[in-house]
Amino acid sequence: MIGVRTGMLERSWRNKIMNKFRKIKINETLLAGLVIFVVIIVAILFYSISKEKTPLSSSPKSISDTASSLESDNSGRYNTWDAETASSIYFDSYEAMEEYFRKLEEKDLAEYNKAIKGTIVEQVQNIAIPSYLDEEPSVQLQQGKVEVREPKSDEFPDGIFSFGAYLEKDVNSFAIGDFNKDGLNDVAHIIAYTGGGSGMFYNLAIFTNDHGKLKYLTKEELGDRVVIKSVKYNSGLFSVDMITQGEGDNFKGMCCPNVPKTIKFRLENNQLVEK
Repeated sequence: MIGVRTGMLERSWRNKIMNKFRKIKINETLLAGLVIFVVIIVAILFYSISKEKTPLSSSPKSISDTASSLESDNSGRYNTWDAETASSIYFDSYEAMEEYFRKLEEKDLAEYNKAIKGTIVEQVQNIAIPSYLDEEPSVQLQQGKVEVREPKSDEFPDGIFSFGAYLEKDVNSFAIGDFNKDGLNDVAHIIAYTGGGSGMFYNLAIFTNDHGKLKYLTKEELGDRVVIKSVKYNSGLFSVDMITQGEGDNFKGMCCPNVPKTIKFRLENNQLVEK
């Protein structure tokens, strides 16, 4: 009888201990579930708040206002280099960045077309200029640009891009003056060449007036992916203000010009000579 009672007591204590462990396990399961539930609720709230944010490009008052707002938030995924401030401008989306540049281009083009209307600069839009390739003596601009392609083929129905040349169309990209002292207005204009890679090589090109018709005379390269600020002509001296890449520790990459620079030229024997 003593053995039976002892066995019954042991089973009773064992049952009590097992019940406590079961309660602890249940409480741990409930706690884990509660934690998961809270995490899900926080994630849903965060997602809802982020969706309610207004895109940067949704309602810009002006180009300058848009740029200002973009610069104030550097958490965007897309960015571009601003040579004026030597810093990046950030965008919430690729579409916002495209819209920003589209507005800038439209503004510059409208001002440029207004400035050249009725002037001899209109002739430069459809003029013959040197080719980017040595074997081609010249190419003809059409509305300020030309793109040359290799012959079409089955593999490349549009032809492989060879090179392109483009007039820089803003009010600071040209100058008018009598360069050769013949009493007629001549034109200095920025032209950019590319061979299809990332490089964009800016040139100062000179066009002289031959009895009312402009003809190409000469050009001088200014740099790769520089930002042209102004082209001026005064008393035989051409002056180009631009922003170019720094050197040494100040070099940010070819993509990112950050140093102001002025280059001056004179025409000597029909060639631009740096002074």
